[in-house]
Amino acid sequence: MSFAELLVNQRRISELDRMMELIRWDRFRYRLKKLLSRSLEGRPPYDELSMFRIMVLQNLYNLSDRQMEEMLYDRLSFRRFCGFGLEATLPDATTILRFRSLLQGQSEKLLALVNQELSEKGIIWTGGSIVDATVIESKSETPPGGEQSPTDPEAGWTRKRGQYTYGYKAHISTTKKGLIRKAKATSADIHDSLVFGQLLDGSETKVYADKAYSSKKHRKLLKDHGIKDGLLHKKPKGKVMDEPLKALNKTNARIRSTIERTFAHLKTLFGYREARYKGWEKNQVHLDFLSIAYNLKRSSRLITG
Repeated sequence: MSFAELLVNQRRISELDRMMELIRWDRFRYRLKKLLSRSLEGRPPYDELSMFRIMVLQNLYNLSDRQMEEMLYDRLSFRRFCGFGLEATLPDATTILRFRSLLQGQSEKLLALVNQELSEKGIIWTGGSIVDATVIESKSETPPGGEQSPTDPEAGWTRKRGQYTYGYKAHISTTKKGLIRKAKATSADIHDSLVFGQLLDGSETKVYADKAYSSKKHRKLLKDHGIKDGLLHKKPKGKVMDEPLKALNKTNARIRSTIERTFAHLKTLFGYREARYKGWEKNQVHLDFLSIAYNLKRSSRLITG
């Protein structure tokens, strides 16, 4: 191992050690047992908490199931984080895949529990919330224009800046610090505004979003729940926008831009430019665990300064 590689390895160990101390991991073992007891496939052959931590590592470092299996054999820091001793039998790629399947329909609850744990460590979730969506290309070969892929039929088409993309959308709401509150995966043909209400958790004091979310329905929703309106205003048809509205848009747009940095981190550092899986449910689990990994990484740095 080169000196540069050693430095990288040491940084990762330090990061994982901070994350180990960040939340009460044992709480997840009980929750996972409770969630998985309802599954028709039953419990996994390995400790639920160890498998949960594998999922966190896999998304933190953008690893496939096969790569994750290899890294458990290769890195002592990964074994320590997951709770495996030197002589322990390690789960293979198929076991990791099966565990992920068991979490379909349950991963949103795990993200909420992680966020609850982080709040008890001093992370602030109350206050303003920012809502937006980004397009993620399908893993399958792009079908002819307008058609559905036979290998990924749950994906959909969308057009942005004149470019057509076949895939999914990741809809998220974040705090002003960029931490992910809630996340929803849909096919790409679902308009951003249709998911708006699902991304609110009731603790927001103000919500910021771009013009795609600007509608009487959404403004009324915010008003009815006592939430301040930070949605950008559209230019009136055939009219010039008033200067006060222009100034308000400029102020709100500056705050709203925080979510773009969150998306940039997910795409560049976590490899979330293309969907890793086919089908809505699998992509929802992936998005929730990306959010968990991102929040743990970001929070460990916010808390330690």
